[in-house]
Amino acid sequence: MEFVVVYLLVNILVGAAACFFGKRLFFLMLGALVFLGVFNIALSSSDASTVSLVIAAVLGVVAALLSKFAYKAAVFLAGFVTGAALGFIVTMLLPEGAADFLAVIMVVAGVLVGLAGVRWSDTIVRWGTAWTGASFAVPNVLAAALAFGSLTERAVPGDAMATFDALSGYVGGEFAAAYGTPILVGTLALAVVGAIVQTRTHD
Repeated sequence: MEFVVVYLLVNILVGAAACFFGKRLFFLMLGALVFLGVFNIALSSSDASTVSLVIAAVLGVVAALLSKFAYKAAVFLAGFVTGAALGFIVTMLLPEGAADFLAVIMVVAGVLVGLAGVRWSDTIVRWGTAWTGASFAVPNVLAAALAFGSLTERAVPGDAMATFDALSGYVGGEFAAAYGTPILVGTLALAVVGAIVQTRTHD
């Protein structure tokens, strides 16, 4: 059960930090968000092998380093992660057959939001980090509140990676499909609040 708590805390705390402090901590949060996004995707689409985890860590570090030297590239990456998260949530609300095109929808949405981010970088960074942070925090908060029993049932005693893999697949799959509307509404609401807080803090 401790692995379940760790998984939820990481996703919720990193998501909340990005949502409310993303602009101020942009370079640091970019690396954390990209790492977390790649980490979750790697767990969902693989057997959570050591190689997958190493690749996720390397990509996160590379993204963080690039953000310091190539601001526009960093903005694009943040926008891409945001767009991909938006594409994922929207797909959950579409008819069942749309899930077959999940990867395409996520990539297209990521590219479009990434390009828009380059054009309106400062504003997009605030809104993008707010949205991305909310998209990590809200599903996990709701899962903890509404389906904690189901989460603990998927825990693998003594195996953190297998537990994280199972939880990532459940929260992003079965739970997201069952609670798509509350997740979308909650993510939108938290993202708006986060963006407003970042704007007022910046000004």
